Amino acid sequence: MTGAFRIARVFGIPVRVHWSFFVLVLGYVLYAGYDTDWDKMAMLWSGIFVLVLFFLVVLHEFGHALTARRYGVTTRDIILLPIGGVARLDHLPEKPAHEFWVAIAGPLVNVAIAALFSLYLFNFTPDQRWEIVNGVVFSNGNYFLNEYSDLDRFLFFMAWLNVILATFNLIPAFPMDGGRILRALLSIGLGRLRATMVAARIGQALALGMIALGVWQTNPMYALIGLFILFTAENEYRSVRMEHLVGQLKVDQLMRGNFSRVYLSDAMSTVLEIHRLGLEKNFLVFDQWQNLMGVLPEFRLKEAHKKNDLQAPVSKYMLPDIHPLVSAENLRQAFGILQTSDAGALPVYNPWNRLVGVLDEYHFSQDLKKRMRGRKWF
Repeated sequence: MTGAFRIARVFGIPVRVHWSFFVLVLGYVLYAGYDTDWDKMAMLWSGIFVLVLFFLVVLHEFGHALTARRYGVTTRDIILLPIGGVARLDHLPEKPAHEFWVAIAGPLVNVAIAALFSLYLFNFTPDQRWEIVNGVVFSNGNYFLNEYSDLDRFLFFMAWLNVILATFNLIPAFPMDGGRILRALLSIGLGRLRATMVAARIGQALALGMIALGVWQTNPMYALIGLFILFTAENEYRSVRMEHLVGQLKVDQLMRGNFSRVYLSDAMSTVLEIHRLGLEKNFLVFDQWQNLMGVLPEFRLKEAHKKNDLQAPVSKYMLPDIHPLVSAENLRQAFGILQTSDAGALPVYNPWNRLVGVLDEYHFSQDLKKRMRGRKWF
């Protein structure tokens, strides 16, 4: 994802942070300072709160990622965003039961952490426990917490925060885990495509209710969350429709048989002239003996143009990423490669290992959009 950089690699899974996450941290700390007349301790605890919250979110996402690995699904990375965390899986688990366990694993992590922190409550009497719960859950009961230490309040709050995270994520609406759990259960009888449609519509109905509640109570946060759910649910349904369509097509149905051969010694300006014709966006690169050496994706061509380095040879900007496809194979693998790599162009061979075409990311995307618009789904 553009704008995200890696901060760690855990269990072989990269953990990335989007730059906007730090804007959120800074904004929250400044808001706490403004609200408390710039009390330094309040600002410090506000920063710690946001960091701890997102650490819990990372643990939640690893629950999804490690469970997905158990079912043979690879996680590309985990990204921290201002709205939470995202574990980007290469593909959805095929079986509804597998998707159910992958989806519910995240909330179960939060339940386990909440239970662990809650053990601390047994150091207190039943009356004290009620005071603590009342003080943490209900703002008008905060005065009950004055007699407890900062550590006590922190541990109590961690238990409650994990309960909130688990509960919020179990709302049956995309992109929350509850939406995926609902889809997994519906898939048993309806199939994934129809189940996604039903789950998306249920989520959108909840989103409209949340937007109405936000307007009625003059609470912009409810309205914003509702809008986010509304559009995300539709995107999820669109994504599954595309995946369903891709699974029914073969590579040779979308490949381009006529393509320009670009050579290592060609000047970038030569390729740019072909690109400007609009028929080809990404190119296969060959040596003088017609051996395929790599690809020249569109973004590298634009990079050379931006640097005014158009007299440079193609070899300077070429990527050695070669992901060969077989013309008769299903498009699903190609779809996954184009989503996860920068190649832009994939060479297509026939069963006798002869190069017969290229699958260009741009034309692939445009063709799929046309097919989706022209298809009646239900």
